[in-house]
This record gives sequence, C-alpha cells and structure tokens, in this order.
Amino acid sequence: MNANDLKWITSGNLEHNPFYFSIPEKLEKFGYCIDMSGYGEGKADKAQLCILDTANKKEEPNILIICPLGSKESWYLCLLKGIGLEFKFVNPAHDAVTFFSPETSNLMLLDESVLAEGEGSAFAPIRNSGILWDLVIIDAAGSPDGIIPTLYTDNFGMKTEKLLLFAPYPSEYTSAPEGLRDIVKSLLSDDAKSKTVDDYNIDETVMQFTMGSPFVNYPKEETEGGSLTVVNYSFPESDIPQNLHIEEQAGSRYSHGGNIFEEYNLPERSIYQKPNFTRSDAETLKNKDKKLEKFLDIIDGIMNSDDKTAIVYFKSEATVDYIEKVLSSIYYEKTSSIFYLEKTRFDVRQLKQWYETENARRIRVVLAGDKLSENIGIFTPITHIINYELPDSPVELQQRYMRRGFSPKQGRPEFIVFLDDNGLFDSRVLGRALAGNLYKAFRMNVPSDNILFAVPGIEVMLAEMIADIKYVADYTGAVGSSFDIISRFRQDYNIPAARNITTAARTHEYSQRKLETLAKALGVSDLIKDKEIDKSAMLTAITKKVEQIRSGYSYFDKDMAIKTIPHNTARNDEFKQFAGYLDGNPFNLGLNNAKKELKEAVNGKNDFVYIKDAVNAIPDAMKPAVLYNIWIYWHKNLGIGGSYAEFIKAYNEGVI
Repeated sequence: MNANDLKWITSGNLEHNPFYFSIPEKLEKFGYCIDMSGYGEGKADKAQLCILDTANKKEEPNILIICPLGSKESWYLCLLKGIGLEFKFVNPAHDAVTFFSPETSNLMLLDESVLAEGEGSAFAPIRNSGILWDLVIIDAAGSPDGIIPTLYTDNFGMKTEKLLLFAPYPSEYTSAPEGLRDIVKSLLSDDAKSKTVDDYNIDETVMQFTMGSPFVNYPKEETEGGSLTVVNYSFPESDIPQNLHIEEQAGSRYSHGGNIFEEYNLPERSIYQKPNFTRSDAETLKNKDKKLEKFLDIIDGIMNSDDKTAIVYFKSEATVDYIEKVLSSIYYEKTSSIFYLEKTRFDVRQLKQWYETENARRIRVVLAGDKLSENIGIFTPITHIINYELPDSPVELQQRYMRRGFSPKQGRPEFIVFLDDNGLFDSRVLGRALAGNLYKAFRMNVPSDNILFAVPGIEVMLAEMIADIKYVADYTGAVGSSFDIISRFRQDYNIPAARNITTAARTHEYSQRKLETLAKALGVSDLIKDKEIDKSAMLTAITKKVEQIRSGYSYFDKDMAIKTIPHNTARNDEFKQFAGYLDGNPFNLGLNNAKKELKEAVNGKNDFVYIKDAVNAIPDAMKPAVLYNIWIYWHKNLGIGGSYAEFIKAYNEGVI
C-alpha cells in the first residue's frame, strides 16, 4: 500500500471544488490569500484543504487558527470530524497553554479575544517563544464586529510562512476593508511577498477568477440550485383582535414575528406558558397556531427520516423554548434527535465522544440562534434550513443560507421562509424590517449575493416599503404631533430604542435619510421627489433592479448605489482552464488512488488487511487523520466495521 497516496484519504470528507483548490496554490505563490467570499462560503473545507496541504508537506507542522469568541467549539468539531485532526484550545484561562514547545508540532485554536489581553494573556508564552508558524488562518468572515487590525499588527507578535484570511463581512459594507493589508504585512514572514499586497485592488475585480491575484471570491454554485420555499399561513381574523394584542414594556410590537402567543393574549396562552407540554397540549396549541401547524408538517417528514437534518433558526429565546417543548412532547421517543444548540454546553469530552461513536446519536433537528458558526460539521449534511423567525438584517438572512454544510452529492438544502397572509407577523418583518435594512445587504466594491432577492414578490415588498417610508417622512415633516405614526414606524421597522426618534422632527430626519439611502440603492431617487409617488413607475423600476441583482453579483459603489456584474465573471476562461487541470491535483489524484487501494485491501474472511506499514510511513501529526478517514471510507462507503473507537481498538491489537 502506497503511503504517499494513503495520506490523501484525509481529503475524502471535503468538497473538491476548483475555487477551493486555488487557495493552497495562491498560498504557495504569494504566501497569503484573502478570501473575500461574502459570508465565509465553504470556509471550513477551504481551511481544511490548506491545513492538509501544510501538514502533508511538514514533518512537524505548526498551524494556528484564530476565530471570534463563540466559534472555537465549531472549529474544533469541524476539524475533528472533518479531517480527524485535534486542535488545542487557547482561551483566556491562565493555564490554557501547557506543554508547549516551538520545536514540536503545534495545532492550535485561538480565541481572538485573547489577543486583546496583551502581555499578561495565556497566549504570552507562545508569542514570546519566537515560533514561526507554517500556517495561520484568521476567521473574520461574518463577524458582526468585523476585524480589529491592531489586534494583529500590535498584539500578535509572531510571523507565519503562510496566511489565509477570511475577510470580514458585513461590518464594512460602507467602506472597502483596507485594514486587511496591514494584517498581511505584519504577519507574513517574507517581506518581499508582503509588500505585494499593495499591488492589488480590493474592488469588483476580485470577482474575476485569476491565479495572478492573492484574492478569491467564491460565488454560489448556480448549477446545484438550492431552492427557496415560501410557506404561507393565515390566522382567522377572530384570532387576532386588537384588544388582545400584548404591548411590550418599551411600547413596541414583538419584533421577530411568527409567534402569535408572544403578540396576542389568546386563551391558549395559559398552556403556552407551561414549563412542559403534554401531547394534548401540543395538539391544542397547533390547532390555534397556524404557523406551528405548517412547521410541524415539514418537521414530521424530517423527524421520521434517516437521511434528513434541519437547522431551525430563531431570534427570541421564548420562541425557541416554545418549539423545543412542542417537539419534545410530540416526538418524545426521539428527543435525542432534537438538539437545542444554545442550551447545550460543548466540552471537549463530549465532542470526542460524538467523534468516536458517531452513530450513537442521530441529529435530525438543530434549534439555533444566529451565533451558530458556519462550521457545523457534526450536523452535516443539512437538508433543510428553516427560518422560524426572521432576522431584521439581510446579512443574517444570507449567513443562515450559507451555513449549509451541504454534501455535493445531495445538493443544497431547502431554504424555507414563512409568510403570513395577515401581514402582521413574518410578512411584516420581511417587508419592513428586513427590506428597510437593504443598505446592509451588500459590501462596498466587493460583489456578493443575497438570498433576500430570491424571495418571490420581493420587488412588490420593496416598492410598498419605499412608499410607506415616504409617507412617514412626509407626515412627520408636516405634522407637529404624530405619536401613532412614530410608534408604528418604530415597531414595523424594528428600530432600536437607542435610536432616538421620540419626536416628529427626529422621526422625520431619520425616515427621510433612510428613504434617500434606500432609493439611491435601488436607483429610484427621482421617483420619490414628487409629493405623490407614481406607484406603477416605482414598481416597474424596482422590478428591473431586482432582475439585475438576481442576474449576477452585486455591490455598493462609492455613492451607495447597487451595481451588478454578471454571474459568468467568476467562471471565466482562466477558471475553466484551471479547473481542467484538477484531475492531476495531488488531492484528487491521491484520494482516488487511496480509495482504490483501500477497496482492494478489503479481502479475506475478516474483510481487512494490515495497513500499519503504510500508516507508519506517514508523519506522526497526520497519522490520526489518516486512520480516521480510512475508517470513514470503510465504514460509510463500504459498510464495514463499527464505531471509530472499535476501529482503533482493532488497529492497536493488530487484528484488522
């Protein structure tokens, strides 16, 4: 058995995508790569391919991943279950770093917040060791707070031979992320290469695939689809009388939509408030809550399947608690298949148990908030992404869509949005709060997608939203006292209390500025100048703009107008030429040979042959990953053997 082929079995769990394969080559050529993909699309597989490439070239690799607070558990699990490499945590605890030596192999996960603690941090022993990293990966993609360059330029204090940086988004949508250049210059060891970062523009040209640039901007896979499904529901008007509407203490409507028991004091609310539900309770609530009824129709097919997993997104703790209690009462025999992410505290021991006994727990439904990382390795493949509650930012909606963890064989998950015909719940959030934050949907200069524009009828919602905001701006500008208008405006658009619009003058100023910003983005500034909007002309213009956005990748220019470039920009002739060479790529060639050898090795009455000689020829840092992926291939593809723990026991005893 050829150990040089066998080592590439480690990439068998990853997507082999030309855009992904270009990154290790860019790292080799430039020393760094900045991934501008809008929401960290595929960052888990991209990072793991670079890690494997480095680990296979170094006898004792030193690799560091830096990620935001709350993402390190997802990264840990992703790496453990994706390629079989265990990274060590570096957190703020005083004794977080033990048994460290720059002379040995080090695979580490660093919580970005540790860098802010300076010389007294747990990371100080590593920083002061003078270690030269073989690869540093910085995960800033999708971080709501963006990236703070000084954490790296002032506090990192080390160098790396190669640097992969997942660029921040969406926080810098109004300016190009120029701070990334300083990070590259500060961290990269080769000064000659680091200076070249100034030679490349961060603009719409990063969408063009080229091996002559250190940037990559991975677009969506048009051919693999990924459907967006709108599920409509409606409440009888008798169920939503105004006298039963619940006003929150701040005087605002429940902001996330889609939970009638948080908005209306219906008789069934006494059941809703119980700490636990019986099956009868759940049926009573389902009969009243028309959205819950539609949701359970979808979930039933998932809970009773062997190959489906759904992520269900929420914005409020009250609603996710509600849904967890309903599911637990209906599917009481399958509660282990329902995973409430925010309630579960990950620890390394638990993660390893899941890693070693994968089939012990079959996750079918993950209940999650928007803190969920893109690296959802344990829950893949995801077949359904369900927005039980909508966010009020197009960015968060797109992040949900991109956290898909899909298997190329199964295609993209079904992305589900609920809309009520009453216009009071999800429809209000989508058509007001989400649409009203349109100016956060894209970045300046750097093109990307947004799933918001795939919603059927979004052009009608946008036109109605523009007309509504103009009405508020005109009314508050002309009328001295307009409490009802101000209150309704704040409620419909989920305007935070910190935004002081308690007076007509302040509301007029804010709404007028919002109106002008949205109109400029959609290219309809001329149509809002008159006292009355020509609604037909407005809808026609916005429909044309939405069609343009759907046809390609979009960005904001310096005036905050949306510009769109064609889809084929990325899949240009150079990309096609690069993709044509991939059959000979070490990842593809080695993986295919390894699978062939492992399949041929399955013979005799015990179904296994000795593989120790080949494994022993592989560097120590890679041996666990190779063994893990041999087990994956034998167990999943050939149906041989039990759990990974059983496989390792057999391997150690020499009986495989």
